[in-house]
Amino acid sequence: MSAMQPRPCEVSPAAPQGERLFAVLSVIAAFVASSCLFVIELFAGKQLLPRFGGAPGAWITCLAFFQLALVAAYCHADQLIRRWSPGGQVGLQAMLFVAAAIVAPLGLGAGLTQGVQGRLPLPLVVLLMLAASIGPAFFAVATLAPLLGHWRSRWGRTAASGEAAADRAYGLYAAGNAGSFAALVAYPLVIEPVAGLTSQAELAGRLYAVVALLAVACGWFAASRSRGGVGIAPRAPARPVGWPAWLRWAALAAVPASWLSGLTTHATVEVAPIPLLWVVPLAVYLASFVVVFTPGGRRLRSVERPAVMAAVGIAAWLLAGNVEQPTWPVLIAHLAVFFVVCVGLHGVLVDERPPADRLSSMYLAMAVGGACGGLFNALVAPAVFDAHHEFPLALALAAALLPAPADAAPNPRRWRFVAGPAVVVAAMAMLAPWLAAPRWAWLAALAVLLAVALVALRRTERGVVVAAVLIGTFFMGETFQHVIHRSRTFFGVLRVCDAANGPSRTLVHGGITHGVQLVSDDPERRRIPLSYYAEAGPLGSVFRGLESVRPIRRVGVAGLGVGTVAAYAEPGQEFVFFEIDPEVVRIARNPDWFTFLADCRGDVRVVVDDARLALSREPDAGLDLLVVDAFTGDSVPTHLLTREAVALYGRVLAADGVIALHVSNKYLDFVPVVERLAADGGWMALRGLDADVPAEFARSPSEWMVLGRSRDVIKAIYAAPTSDRWQWQPCAEEPSGRPWTDDHTAVAEALRR
Repeated sequence: MSAMQPRPCEVSPAAPQGERLFAVLSVIAAFVASSCLFVIELFAGKQLLPRFGGAPGAWITCLAFFQLALVAAYCHADQLIRRWSPGGQVGLQAMLFVAAAIVAPLGLGAGLTQGVQGRLPLPLVVLLMLAASIGPAFFAVATLAPLLGHWRSRWGRTAASGEAAADRAYGLYAAGNAGSFAALVAYPLVIEPVAGLTSQAELAGRLYAVVALLAVACGWFAASRSRGGVGIAPRAPARPVGWPAWLRWAALAAVPASWLSGLTTHATVEVAPIPLLWVVPLAVYLASFVVVFTPGGRRLRSVERPAVMAAVGIAAWLLAGNVEQPTWPVLIAHLAVFFVVCVGLHGVLVDERPPADRLSSMYLAMAVGGACGGLFNALVAPAVFDAHHEFPLALALAAALLPAPADAAPNPRRWRFVAGPAVVVAAMAMLAPWLAAPRWAWLAALAVLLAVALVALRRTERGVVVAAVLIGTFFMGETFQHVIHRSRTFFGVLRVCDAANGPSRTLVHGGITHGVQLVSDDPERRRIPLSYYAEAGPLGSVFRGLESVRPIRRVGVAGLGVGTVAAYAEPGQEFVFFEIDPEVVRIARNPDWFTFLADCRGDVRVVVDDARLALSREPDAGLDLLVVDAFTGDSVPTHLLTREAVALYGRVLAADGVIALHVSNKYLDFVPVVERLAADGGWMALRGLDADVPAEFARSPSEWMVLGRSRDVIKAIYAAPTSDRWQWQPCAEEPSGRPWTDDHTAVAEALRR
């Protein structure tokens, strides 16, 4: 060995103190960089989601974009680590941060979708918008995770073995996910309520600058140590990572990522349409990384595998039986199962981690896997499935990816314990349409299968168990619904269902009813408005009150549903519906399912577009009544409840026209939001709560608010109710709080306490 080369165990006397300083700096950099990433993500989502109706598909596509951006960033970092010295790495990173800030300042330009929206599939539009706006900044910050780990591992060799250095390098991954977790929790609870989009952009910009400085500082320390010859000589290069191992890492990352998207959709659409609930699965997902990558976080390996298999069984039972009540216990069960599975699969990644020299390869494999899982849910699943089948598919793959116990020996006879129940349940599922077995029998059969599987499962039987779980969840969950049509779009799964106990038909999106119609040969009976739109309810009162003062010529309706509002049309009147989802229009126009549009006595026109964009093209004072019906689910199009939106409504309304807002929502109270908008814009406002609904057919409790500038019209509507079960109430004239604007909306403010 040359005298100029330090020996492997040679350590500078100052190394321990310098190492501690660098360790603290690198942990801070990892934490702040990940926090910055999530602030950028959530800031972008905040701007983008309302433009696509707040659809869950928009957020799932956002997640897929960020996972794709991670792949690109980790590829870049991997090449830097392989081809450049620490000095070159920090120089190129500094240039990358500057170039990203110059090329694409943070924010989503209003014209980014012009020319492509309507021509390309909506998921691709979302991806293009993000790539052209926050993409470069996100890419620059995302490259730091593998680079910081690489720099930390090089420094760590001065005072630690290679294994300890690897632990410290991978520990930065836990610090980064802790930063992501902190930003995810802080955004809806702290940042969004107090900061508008402009302030959020400034915050993201400041964080970006801090991250750039921390990255340069960490890189400079690592480069200076390398130039000074302090530390040990680089070890012989580690063996290249083989494709089988790399693909396995990618698969272990892909399944939890797909489960995350599937659980988010299932929880927020099927179980409980609770706004901001999407934050919780993502927080659980990040927490699993913190647990397994923290030194000492792998102490429960012996119980992980049976725990994950039990969790898979619980999830299969919840899905196969369509278990949705009671809401909170079901949600907690889903989240607990998800956490156990994530810890199990991500724990396998930690167990199989390569030496620190190859950590960038593992980061890249994890990023590719996460992107594949996210893209499958965002792009592939909606195109090939008519329901959320990607969720049970992820469940089955999780069971398949777990390694067999160390003491597992193939037993050619053990398959009989699993194959028998599997064949029975599969046969029952296939014969479901012709069998009248009670629901508990189906659930019991699946439970027996899973119990036997958990006892008998070994390496040779896993495929049979996975197939049985898939069969059970795919088919049994659909057995108990009277579904005559189901379709899936970017905006979710729509089901047309016949009532089990009456001659009516319903359009359902998740757990939300979007319209009910009587099934009859009599057009007069079919024209009876039901559900939230009953004539004895607030909407009927609005029509009667307005018509008692002046004739109604044109009515605009934001949100089509099954077209129930068209039942109020009279000859000579024009009703214009604005609907963002083309599939809803197709369903409402099909006379085999619903006939409100076909039976309408007036003229009907349907515009397929976002309601606010479509209204901006309407002539001034062209509408006598505007019905805004878009707030019943968890996906809140906040851009329809801002100062600017209400000003637009006022422009397209006649001077004595009114706005009727359907604000029925189990989890959100929009009354204070609308009261502040009314006071801010000088509108008179009424609130009608039809909660004490009699036990009559197909009428639902509803809450409506009316805004108008004509005192005579407001008085007429106030006096119009024909039921003694509810009355209009004047709204507060000086409500507390500030109105929502395009720059500032906070859904957390509207959560029911």
